[in-house]
Amino acid sequence: MFQCPACGELMEILTNYHCMSRHSITKKELIEKYGTPKYVSPLMSREVQNWIRESTIITRLDFDVAQAAVRSQLKRG
Repeated sequence: MFQCPACGELMEILTNYHCMSRHSITKKELIEKYGTPKYVSPLMSREVQNWIRESTIITRLDFDVAQAAVRSQLKRG
């Protein structure tokens, strides 16, 4: 993520559209006036990282329950 040097907004890349719509100057002019965008690495706490890791894993039981639900719908139809 990059941080706009003028307003601090985080974005994937500093664009001319952002510079013109928010600051009414071109990207080149903004960089000349405020400097280059700062690269920011988002930090997450260990608890959040663990929660993401645990919540995104599909277990065998999750898969079996979904398959059983599909089978029961097909048998009815």
